[in-house]
Amino acid sequence: MDLPTAGAILLAVATTLSANEKTSEKHWAFQPIEKPAVPLVVNEAWPRNPIDSFILARLEKAGLEPPTAAKPRELTRRLYFDLIGLPPPPDSADTNPESLIETLLRSPHYGERWGRHWLDVVRYADSNGLDENAAHANAWRYRDFVVHNFNRDTRFDQFLIMQIAGDLLPSENDAQRFEQTIATGFLSLGPKVLAEPDQDKLQMDIIDEQVDTIGRALLGLTLGCARCHDHKFDPIPTEEYYALAGIFKSTKTMQSLKRVAIWHENPLRTAEEEELKKKHEALITSQKQVIAAFKERANQELLVSEKWDQLPEAPGDHYPEATREELGKLEATLDRLKSTAPKPATAMGVTDGDVTDLPVFVRGDYNSPGEVQRRRFPSILTTGAPRLLDKKSSGRRELAEWIASPENPLTARVLVNRIWRWHFGRGLVPTPDNFGLLGEPPTHPELLDWLAAWFLENNWSVKELHRLILNSATYSMSTTASVETEAKDPTNTLYSRAPLRRLEAEPLRDTLLEIAGLLDRQVGGYTWTFPNRKLVFDHESRDATTYQSNRRAIYLPVIRNNVYGPFELFDFPDPATVGGNRTSSVVAPQALFLMNSSLVLRSTLAVAEKLVAQTEWDDTRRVEHLFSLAYGRPPVEIETDRALEFLQRFTALRETGATATDRSAAWQALCQAIISANEFLYLR
Repeated sequence: MDLPTAGAILLAVATTLSANEKTSEKHWAFQPIEKPAVPLVVNEAWPRNPIDSFILARLEKAGLEPPTAAKPRELTRRLYFDLIGLPPPPDSADTNPESLIETLLRSPHYGERWGRHWLDVVRYADSNGLDENAAHANAWRYRDFVVHNFNRDTRFDQFLIMQIAGDLLPSENDAQRFEQTIATGFLSLGPKVLAEPDQDKLQMDIIDEQVDTIGRALLGLTLGCARCHDHKFDPIPTEEYYALAGIFKSTKTMQSLKRVAIWHENPLRTAEEEELKKKHEALITSQKQVIAAFKERANQELLVSEKWDQLPEAPGDHYPEATREELGKLEATLDRLKSTAPKPATAMGVTDGDVTDLPVFVRGDYNSPGEVQRRRFPSILTTGAPRLLDKKSSGRRELAEWIASPENPLTARVLVNRIWRWHFGRGLVPTPDNFGLLGEPPTHPELLDWLAAWFLENNWSVKELHRLILNSATYSMSTTASVETEAKDPTNTLYSRAPLRRLEAEPLRDTLLEIAGLLDRQVGGYTWTFPNRKLVFDHESRDATTYQSNRRAIYLPVIRNNVYGPFELFDFPDPATVGGNRTSSVVAPQALFLMNSSLVLRSTLAVAEKLVAQTEWDDTRRVEHLFSLAYGRPPVEIETDRALEFLQRFTALRETGATATDRSAAWQALCQAIISANEFLYLR
C-alpha cells in the first residue's frame, strides 16, 4: 500500500478542519434553547411529570416497559444519600416521598452534600499544589459560601455572577459585600507555579487556567485549547481566546509575581474596622513624623556642637546618650503601634487591576505578540455585532452577566445536565465538562432542552429542579429489570431502570462515623489551623496534615499532590482540574480498606460497644438494629440466623471466655462484615 504524501495529509487535515468549522456552527449545543413539546406515550398511567414522558417515549420506541418502582425503604435510603449524603435514621418508618424530599431540602446538610458537588467542578483545594504546595488557609470561606448558597437556594445565575464578579457588584451592607467578595475565590483557587522565574509566563499561565476553568465549568467548552492556535474542532479562534484572556489580564489575582509568588487576598473589613484602620495608620504616620522631627533637631544640635561642615554618615551613633535613649523610646512606640495594627480577616479572591487588551501571542508565546484584541465574548455564542467592553473596567461583570444570561445557549444546558448527572450518576450529556464537538452528544436531547427551558422559567432554582426530578417516576424506578430489558439496554442509556450507584468517598466516610454515633454535624467554619501560604507538603515530601476530625468530610482539608488516602482510594477527583464526572472504580485495595483501616476499626468498635451496652436487648434485637443502621432495613430470617451463628462461633474460638471485651470483639467483627457488603456500599 502506498503511503500518502505530506501534501495529501495536509490537504486531508485542511479539508477535515473546514468541514468541522461548518459542522460546528450547526452543533446542537450552540443553538438557542427552545422548549420542545412533551411527547405522547402509550402508557399514559406511568408518567408523573414531563420528565417521565420523555424517558418513556424512548423506552416505548425501543419496545421496552419501565420497571416497577423501588421499594419504599430503598427509595428512602436513596433520597437521604442523594440529598444530604447521610443514611436515614435506624428504624425509620416509611415516609411519603414528597414530604421527605421537602424535609431533606430544608436540612442544613443539603448544602454540604450539594456544595461538595460544586466544589468538584471549581477545583476546590486547601493548598496550591505544584512546585510550592502552599496552604490556602482561607479557602474555607469560599467553601462555606458555596454551602450557604445551596442551602438558601440562591438563584443559580446570581450564584455564578457572584463567583466571577462579586467584588464589582453593589452591596447593601458589609455582610453582603463580604459574601460577594469571598465568592470570587472561584477565580483564585487554581494551582499556580509559584516559583516560576518568568513573571510574564506565570501571569499568562494563571490567566489561561482561569479561562479554561470558566469554559469547562460554566460553558462546557475547552476554551484553553485556543491559546496556541484556533480550536481544532469548536468555533473558538485564537483571537477570541485572547479577547477573553484580556478580561483576566485586567484582573488582579496575584499580590506579587516575584519568586515565590503570592496570591492576592481581599480584606474583609466592616466600615467601623476600616475607620479604625485609618486612625491606626494615622497614628503610625504621626509617630514617624515625630521621630523624623526629633532626628532633625538632634542632627542640627550635633552639627552646631561639633561645628562640622556636614553630618557623619551615621549621625545617630554620635548622639549624646540621653538623646539616644529618648530616640529609642520613640522608636519602641512606633514598633508597638505597628505590631498592634488591626489585622482584618482575608479571603482568597480577585479585584480589578490595570485595564488592558491583549494581543494574540503567536503559538502561545508572549514574546511573539500579534494583533491586539479588544475584550469581547466568543462570537459563536452571541448574536449581532461583537460586544466590546468598557475601557474603564476589566469586563468581568459583563462577562458574568453574559454567561448567566438566558440568551447564552450553553450555561443552562450545562447546569441542568450537572444536576441530572449528580442524581443519576451519568449526565444526559455523558461528558458534562465538554459540550463541544469532541464531547458526547446528549442521549435525550429534547429532554435536555426541555429541562434547560424549564430551569430558566423557574428562576434558576436548583431546589425546584430537585423537586421535579425526585418526584418523577423515572427517579423512583427499581434498579432491577427484566432479562429482555437488560439485553436491549445493556448500558442503561435509555434509563430503563434506576442506576446502581456506589457511595462516593465522603458519604462513605461520614456514614461510618454516623452509624457509630461519632459524627459531628456542625455546619460551616474552619477545622484546619495551618498558617496561610506556609508549605504544607514540603520539599522532602512530608505532609503533617491530619484527618482525625469527626466533622463531615467536606470540612477535611483537600491537599493537592497528597489527597487524603481513603478519598483517593474511592475515586476523589483531581482537585487541580474541573471535575464534573467522578469515576467509580472497583479495586482490591477498597476491600482491604474496609478490613484494615483505622477509621473502619474505630467506627465498628463504637457500634459494637453501643450494641453490647443495650442490656435490655437480646442478640436478635441487636442484629436487627445493626441491619437497620447499615442498610436501612431489618434482616430477613436467614440473615439473623447467620449473624447469631457467627457471634456464637467467634466467641467460642476465643480462649479467654465470654467477657465483655470478647463480646465487643465479636460484635465488631460482625459489624465489619456487614459494612463490607455491597449493600452498604451501593444504593439500590
